[in-house]
Amino acid sequence: MEFILPLCIMAFLNIFLIFRLLFLAGSFIKRTEIKLDQFQLYEGEFPDKLWSARYQFQNMYEIPILFYLLCLIHINLNIYTQFDVNLAWGFVIFRFIHFLIRLQNQRDLNIRPRTLTFVLSLICLTIGWVNLFISTIVA
Repeated sequence: MEFILPLCIMAFLNIFLIFRLLFLAGSFIKRTEIKLDQFQLYEGEFPDKLWSARYQFQNMYEIPILFYLLCLIHINLNIYTQFDVNLAWGFVIFRFIHFLIRLQNQRDLNIRPRTLTFVLSLICLTIGWVNLFISTIVA
C-alpha cells in the first residue's frame, strides 16, 4: 500500500491541470481573446499561457503513464522493496517540482531547471523498471 499516496498525488496533479486548463480557456473566451470553436481543431492563435497549460496537461499523459503502470504492477504482484517505494517518491517529488516550474510562462523561463527535474524523474522511473525486471527474473 506504500504506492497509493504517490499515485494519488500524481492523480491530483493531473486533475488540477484539467481544471486549470478549463479555467484558463474559459477566461480567455470570456475576454474574447479566443473563440470557443478554435478548440475544435486547435486552429488559430492561442495565448502563450494557454499553450503552456495545454502542453503541461499533455505531458501528464506521457512519462507518468509508465509510473502508474509500474506502481500498479508492484501492488498487484507484491514484488517490491523499500528501494522501489523510495524511487516512486523520488519520481513524484521531481515531477512535482517539474509541475511547479511548468505553471510559469514557459516563453520567459530558463529551461535548464525544468529539464533537470524531468531527467531526474526519468532516472527514478528507469531504475524502477530495471529493478522490477531484475526482481521478476530472480524470483
